[in-house]
Amino acid sequence: MDNSKHGKMPLLIWLAKHTYSLFLRAGGKLRLENDTKADLKKGNYLYLLNHAGIMDPVLVSSVLPRHVRWVAGAYLFKNKFLNMVIGHGCTAIPKQQGVGDLSTIKTMKAALDGGDSVGIFPEGTRTWDGEMMPVNFIALAKMARYLGASVLIVNLEGAYAQQPRWADFKRKGNVVVHIKRHIPASKLREVELESLAAEIEQYLSFSNDEWKKHHTYSYVSDSRAKGIQRLFYLCPCCNEIDSIKSDGSGFECSKCGAKGSLDELDNIVSDKFPFKRLKDWHDWEAGKIRSVTGFPEEKGVLLQIEDKIVSKDINVHLKDNVLFIRCNDIAENNEYRMPLDQITSMVLNAKQTMEFFCSDVLYRVRLMPDACSLKYKELLK
Repeated sequence: MDNSKHGKMPLLIWLAKHTYSLFLRAGGKLRLENDTKADLKKGNYLYLLNHAGIMDPVLVSSVLPRHVRWVAGAYLFKNKFLNMVIGHGCTAIPKQQGVGDLSTIKTMKAALDGGDSVGIFPEGTRTWDGEMMPVNFIALAKMARYLGASVLIVNLEGAYAQQPRWADFKRKGNVVVHIKRHIPASKLREVELESLAAEIEQYLSFSNDEWKKHHTYSYVSDSRAKGIQRLFYLCPCCNEIDSIKSDGSGFECSKCGAKGSLDELDNIVSDKFPFKRLKDWHDWEAGKIRSVTGFPEEKGVLLQIEDKIVSKDINVHLKDNVLFIRCNDIAENNEYRMPLDQITSMVLNAKQTMEFFCSDVLYRVRLMPDACSLKYKELLK
């Protein structure tokens, strides 16, 4: 166990490294590549990583010799069990997603100044199509300069291919934690801010489509397309919303009957659908959805306002740019109406859960497991 004064490894992390981590590394499913001369056993670092899956912090911590305090979504800390595991057991740092959080940055600063390493995913959320989510690299460079610790930029290679965010099942395949760049603390203060931002962008940016062109892409599953309706919410053949149904390696539109599948490289194969890459379909629908003013009604399993659970049986629909939520297990005053222009800072969490503010009140809405929450997020862009 790491008994150094700083970066001391919590018992839970130590146990994971000597059980789960050993299993992954022994089977060749997970490995570390370090292109830099940074000594990972000494000193503390600010880790910047692309975000592919919910298990990313676990995978990275499994191969690093010193403990990393991860910045995680504040919603995880609201669950008593998860707060005990993540907050107390793993010493993670909470951040309210979708909004600026000065208290989080101060906590990160205190941790780094105290000798701990800190890890963040600047995208703020996991990628849906394997491509990098938007990042404000100037703001990221400013934060790195303020925090003052040496920076390690990491690509998680194969993490998206192993289990895309939309997928029901994990695939058989390898993940590489690839440390691409070391920026010493002294350099953070010496270079121009724009140059620092450009350097971070150059090494942090990751594309699954580009990566697989130059690497062996072997991620095996009999159900590689199962769940893809969580990404493909709009049919490019008939423009129907929520009509894509998936099973095994195939999917089809329930409205027009167009069919497609994913090949072993996760390219789209179809004589009807016009796209070959996940990103191209996703980019098209993200542009198209902004002209939509309504979504059909769908079931949900949670409405939470601030810390209070209001209902576990809801119906959700969008009409004339107003989000309607009806609580079926409440007899009176059971409908909430939220104009889209009053909804801010929406983020998508696990289990098709939307978290957002409306009139400065925090709401959490969870749809059915097979539903698509992404269309609401992209309508609000």
